[in-house]
Amino acid sequence: MMAWGQLATDDDLVRFDREARDGAQGYAWLTEATARIGHRLTGSAQGAMAEAFADSLFRVVGVPHVHQFPFEAVSWSRGMVEVRFQQGDWSIPFATVALANTPVEAEVHATIVDAGNGLRDDLERRGEAVRNKIVLMNLGLVAAPPGTANLHRSEKTALALQHGAAGVVFVNNVAGHVLLTGTASIDGTAIPIPAVCITEEDGALLRERLAQYEEPLKVFIRMRNTRSMTTAHNVVAEIPGSTRPEEVIVVGGHLDSWDLATGATDNGLGSFSILDLARCFVAADIRPERTLRFVLFMGEEQGLLGSRALVEHYAATGELAHVKCMVNMDMCGNPQGFGVGGPVEWSAWLQRACSTIRQIDSAAFAGRTTQEIWLHSDHQPFLLKGVPVMYPLSDLGRHVYGCYHSSCDDIHLVDPAAMVNNVRFIGALLLELARADDLPEHFTPEALRLRLQESGLEEPLRIGGDWPW
Repeated sequence: MMAWGQLATDDDLVRFDREARDGAQGYAWLTEATARIGHRLTGSAQGAMAEAFADSLFRVVGVPHVHQFPFEAVSWSRGMVEVRFQQGDWSIPFATVALANTPVEAEVHATIVDAGNGLRDDLERRGEAVRNKIVLMNLGLVAAPPGTANLHRSEKTALALQHGAAGVVFVNNVAGHVLLTGTASIDGTAIPIPAVCITEEDGALLRERLAQYEEPLKVFIRMRNTRSMTTAHNVVAEIPGSTRPEEVIVVGGHLDSWDLATGATDNGLGSFSILDLARCFVAADIRPERTLRFVLFMGEEQGLLGSRALVEHYAATGELAHVKCMVNMDMCGNPQGFGVGGPVEWSAWLQRACSTIRQIDSAAFAGRTTQEIWLHSDHQPFLLKGVPVMYPLSDLGRHVYGCYHSSCDDIHLVDPAAMVNNVRFIGALLLELARADDLPEHFTPEALRLRLQESGLEEPLRIGGDWPW
């Protein structure tokens, strides 16, 4: 058995790396899914097809235990949306998309108020001027002071609601007339006001008119959407540990995607790399000492629905105490290192692991580490229960991030080599986690509270009703 903090450098690691490079299947499977299934929206026919496809792939490659974890969810699907701006004799419709979990029916006609970046201070400075108005705000940060932390679109919407807004118009801060969707609700419940997205170019036009003309600028928003109860399924595959089967390493990522394109980068990159990770362990005939549990979550885009449901189930059954660590693969490719959210001992542990992983390929893997933690992906429910979480450090490029949640998120953005390196380096990390003699502990509640506060996450968690204290 290996010493604490060391990575296998024996035949297991060599066989795994060779299989990941020479037998790679993730990109081919993702290409097939984007062509045959299309998008993977939770609650849709395509979402159910994606669940079945992933289940079948886990079984075909020979993972010994595969099952689906069902959970109830309210699915949202877009219908029609119309946005028209008026100022005096000037009137024009704008290209737009509705954000998810907006009302089934809404018609609002109101004056627009520019709230800049839509942060708490931006809205509080405008005070009562926001009430019964439609708020214009940036999705990203524009001209913000250094060190300013952005909020998620759902958190900005929640703040607008607290100030009495009648609707929200987000400006997507990506050049090229790109529209972005996503949820306007933190937890997947319906919000009572319409929220839509317009392009950066149209947002600039509106702000020019607000600056040049004294007449109020009014907005008419009309939308029709659908909400219905559905049963979705997380797809779970497991390779039992050889000597410590009761200790579990979870590696997960969301399988679902938005419906404007095929979700090839968000999160086909991560979820189909997970499928190939499982294949490599079986094909290379590697039996890890701890149990490896591969989870493809549904409902992430609509409010972490699948991961919340699974973590609550694990907490209720006592299974969560056996989960040593959760590795989240969301929009990752060609990892250059790993981040960790865990007690301080995890940082030194991860630095040792990354140093050893560099021995596999020092040219492709830089071995960087960070202790930064963030929210709004499937690691969050694990983290808030004290489970240490890890994630790959990737830089996919502006051409990818500009298509996030947009109509251009398709297979042409995916680099096959990035998926291969996902499997190589995350697989090496899993070998480390599975074979180490000892792993650091979970957060204590007090240590977790302090860490979340130090990371500036108390405010967004309070806005979303997820602050545990």
